[in-house]
Amino acid sequence: MHNSKRLWSIFGPVILAFVLVLLLFSLPIKKNHSLQTEKQAAVSLSPVIFKNQSLKKQALNDKKANFVPFFGSSELRRMDRYHPSVMAARYHNYTPFLFGSRGTQSLPQFFNINSMENQMTDQKAVYIISPQWFTKQGVQAPAFKYYNGSYANLTWLQHANPRSPYDRYVAKRLIALIGDDGTVGAGARKIAAGHSLSSWDRFVINSRVNILAHEDSIFSELQINQNYEKHILPNVNRLPKKYNYDRLYKQAERVGKRDSNNNEFSIRNAFYDKRVKPDLDKLAGSQRKFNYTASPEYGDLQVVLNEFKNTNSNVLFVIPPVNAKWEKYTGLDMNMYYRSVEKIKFQLREQGFTHVLDLSHDGSKPAFMEDTIHIGWAGWVKFDRATNQFISTKQPQPNYRMNDEFLTKRWANLNPTAHNLQEFKNQELREIKKCEPADFPRGSHFLFTLSLPSGAGY
Repeated sequence: MHNSKRLWSIFGPVILAFVLVLLLFSLPIKKNHSLQTEKQAAVSLSPVIFKNQSLKKQALNDKKANFVPFFGSSELRRMDRYHPSVMAARYHNYTPFLFGSRGTQSLPQFFNINSMENQMTDQKAVYIISPQWFTKQGVQAPAFKYYNGSYANLTWLQHANPRSPYDRYVAKRLIALIGDDGTVGAGARKIAAGHSLSSWDRFVINSRVNILAHEDSIFSELQINQNYEKHILPNVNRLPKKYNYDRLYKQAERVGKRDSNNNEFSIRNAFYDKRVKPDLDKLAGSQRKFNYTASPEYGDLQVVLNEFKNTNSNVLFVIPPVNAKWEKYTGLDMNMYYRSVEKIKFQLREQGFTHVLDLSHDGSKPAFMEDTIHIGWAGWVKFDRATNQFISTKQPQPNYRMNDEFLTKRWANLNPTAHNLQEFKNQELREIKKCEPADFPRGSHFLFTLSLPSGAGY
């Protein structure tokens, strides 16, 4: 008996603590966030907010605040007075909810969108596609892991369908980026092989999701930075009270020229002094061998498009330019760059994603670019006019027609000349003639309207 009491005195508190923690993460918890917290989260661009679910779901469900998701990457951090969040706060009746930072390419965005399917259904969104994502490797494993955690992966696994070519593709990409160990890896391995998850698998996944959901709700407001107070609110009053596009654009040109007057590349002075000038000689000709036309990123983009189809989201896609002066100095092959842009646009438009704002030819305009590859000043003004027009006016219902061939290595590695894109279309049309309706692969559609180079899009 003495030994039993002694053991209880040692292990009893540990057991009680474990039981209390288990109860804490088993009881239903719903945390309501204030509108101020939602607004702070909308411009935080924190990886915690990107991974979080309860806060962003509540914000997108908040009809009074009218948050609109803006998906992108590092360009969203360029918060000058013409940034879309500042312009919206001054002139528009919606608030951009920003999802993106350096490394948030298509695959991290897929898991982000998948985690808030209900909030995305029948809604509008803006999606920025940077050709610089489309490298030989695509998204790098450290960046993917940084922005994508177990909660998002397990949420996806809860509904993953081994018969879906899209889910099998995602499973293979997960294994390539995080390995096949652990609950997520083991589940992804089964989906990739076309096998269903067992009842035990689903029990483990659902249990972990339940615990992670409670953690998410409890800690959802941590690590929200002060971007809203530091960059949004102070800049609102620096804009004219009444919206006038021409005046705003000219003002942005003047501000941009003033703030980039210490270098020949029209790069913001502070960025040039800190990030460019110290290594300027080493960077000459450094981009000669860059290639954005062959990349696994095209398949990753395809699963994002399929997710938009599943949620019936009406999306404006924006393709930003590069700084023309800088790319000439670094030797980037602009013919290659424009071919990659046409490949992206082909993939979008052939499947019914017809709202495309192509800014790729604007990189030489005064004050359009803030640095080497990011929009700023006048570029943001043009961006805002197009996004506001898309969001604030009624748009036709989308008519998406997905083509699974865009998941293949054949497409990912296709050299996007006008001839090769036409051949890609023709081959699919030949395939459709060979098939009776019952022979079509599940989820496949082979309806095309060819969209080759035609200048600016939307």
